[in-house]
Amino acid sequence: MRLLAVSARVEGQDRAEIAALFKVSVRSVDNLWARWQAGGRDALLSRARGRLVGEHQVLSEAEQAAVRQAVLDHSLSGLGLSG
Repeated sequence: MRLLAVSARVEGQDRAEIAALFKVSVRSVDNLWARWQAGGRDALLSRARGRLVGEHQVLSEAEQAAVRQAVLDHSLSGLGLSG
């Protein structure tokens, strides 16, 4: 869809017409156009969203390893838990 919108813009179609055709805002069309001008086709590809895996973890790697080992070393009954 992004590439089609940019192609329509390259062919001289009006920004408002493109926005109506693809059911997006004129601002979105302008943003796509700017991304395409700055980086070509690759700039129109989807990007990963959200935080990276492992980012902002509460426990350090050493603490995580210690928790893993404690779980492996003990059974639920040994901790006074049932299940």
